[in-house]
Amino acid sequence: MNKRKEGLEGLPLELVEEAPVGIFLCDEKGNFLYINKTFALIFGFKDAKELKGSCQSLYHLLGPIEFNRVWEELRAHHQVHALEFSIEKKGGDPLWLCLTAKVISVRFQRLVEGFIIDITEKKETAQALERTQLQWRMLIEQAGDAFFIHDHEGCILEVNQRACDTLGYSREELLKMTIDDIDIEAQKKKHKTVFWSRLNPSQYVTFEGIHKRKDGSTYPVEVTLGRVDFGGKSLLLSITRDISKRKEVENELKRAYEEIEKLKERLELENIYLREEIETRFSNNEFIGESPAIKRVLKLAEKVAKEDTCVLIIGETGTGKELLARLIHNMSPRKERPMIVVNCAVLPPTLIEAELFGVEKGAYTGAIKSRMGRFEAANGSTLFLDEIGELPLDLQAKLLRVLEQKEFERIGSSRTLSVDVRIIAATNQDLSQLVREKRSRADLYFRLSVFPIYIPPLRERREDIPLLIWHFVNLFNRTMGKRIVHIPESTIKKLIDYPWPGNVRELRNVIERAMILSEGTTLTVEDLTFSETSQQRSNLLNLSQVEREHILRVLTQTNWKVSGKGGAAEILGLKESTLRAKMKKLGIRRPSSRNT
Repeated sequence: MNKRKEGLEGLPLELVEEAPVGIFLCDEKGNFLYINKTFALIFGFKDAKELKGSCQSLYHLLGPIEFNRVWEELRAHHQVHALEFSIEKKGGDPLWLCLTAKVISVRFQRLVEGFIIDITEKKETAQALERTQLQWRMLIEQAGDAFFIHDHEGCILEVNQRACDTLGYSREELLKMTIDDIDIEAQKKKHKTVFWSRLNPSQYVTFEGIHKRKDGSTYPVEVTLGRVDFGGKSLLLSITRDISKRKEVENELKRAYEEIEKLKERLELENIYLREEIETRFSNNEFIGESPAIKRVLKLAEKVAKEDTCVLIIGETGTGKELLARLIHNMSPRKERPMIVVNCAVLPPTLIEAELFGVEKGAYTGAIKSRMGRFEAANGSTLFLDEIGELPLDLQAKLLRVLEQKEFERIGSSRTLSVDVRIIAATNQDLSQLVREKRSRADLYFRLSVFPIYIPPLRERREDIPLLIWHFVNLFNRTMGKRIVHIPESTIKKLIDYPWPGNVRELRNVIERAMILSEGTTLTVEDLTFSETSQQRSNLLNLSQVEREHILRVLTQTNWKVSGKGGAAEILGLKESTLRAKMKKLGIRRPSSRNT
């Protein structure tokens, strides 16, 4: 079973089993590794088990002549395309087959996979037509195809009833028409200049075309054209068959193949993200904290998780923005599929569009095959856009379109794709300032910040630090095989008093280093030094601005109603006294003399 799945490139079993064509996988000697049900049915067996009980290889099915013919072609070109041949079916009946196969390599083993189609009916029809050429007058009205006899100018001289029924004309009407009247423009030139002038008396040529009915509708046809003697004149006989159903089957097969390829690519991407998600879950990176600030964050996350609303997570580096995004996703109806993560700051501007929206084959130099983007991979799930403030300005309009219309095009494609994706974005920047500086679109900012959640830095929730310390100690006890059970009070105080510019991530790193260096059962932490750079001061200022902007926006929405039901305090999840204290600290005043 493993070999079969590798040979068939991991396609879903049910699609392979129920495919309308015979599918096989064998080793380089022709021994079967896998065949589907249709393959067995083509050769007169009820299922694969019965076939394998009778013969174990392609050699036994095809016979030495056809098997060697196929294998020589594979050795020479590594593939066989639409090779037609006949063999004796189980029971002795002739069986015409069309075979397409290629040589593949799986774990350094050369295998052959391919498709077989039963074309017996088509071949028998063609042979029957050839056998009855001299008797066409007697059989023309009994034929299931439309017959036209016409001269070299295209004037129709005779038709059968099938032609009348198919086109919707009477016989009298058709005898006043030409082939050009029923053939679409694209076929006229080909019909006259290529076939009519080059046909030998005994030669028949088959090609496909489009015919037009009396009501103006069109349908695909297979035309067999040849010269005949009629009343001592050399005329042309056109036998046309409506192949609408065949085309539908071909198109359906093509769509199914494209869908299989798309599902395969999507599953490969999902497997990557599932591995990342499993690694994240097993690293025990839980959102730890009992402070009022963290409880508010978790309460907001729980409320918004059930909706499809865009969420903007704001917080300094190391505060746990991606963890909160995963928490929201895992509480949402979309939790059955993995959350897809894109870090806008990591990808270069030249690649981020392709990464987000995908690329069609040949879109640019190096695009040797079509590739699915993260939006397609996240269809039905959640897409987390980390460091959204780093997204190039020229891509923001395309992102906005996906948010509002849920559709986009791959690079190099005009085909519009629709997706159902929930967006969670995160930033450590003041997006409103980026808008003022013309580095970000205002409409995108307003669309993303429908539901902002601010994660406070660790220095603003110092009461959570002891919990986090013990959480990381217990984690590293398990992973390092340590047995730290005691932390001096002075160490706890030292860690609480430290400003933590790197937040929880920095605390984790400090504890990890201390666990490595500590001997015995007591945790020893080296002296911590902190030099606040101008960049760090700038970040603190920016986050204060973010908080100020957010509070101002909520106050404006509530018409500066601070307390009570529907007031700003309730919306922000703060006590009235806390909100008023923040307003005073941030210098927020109502632009009026009236009191709230």
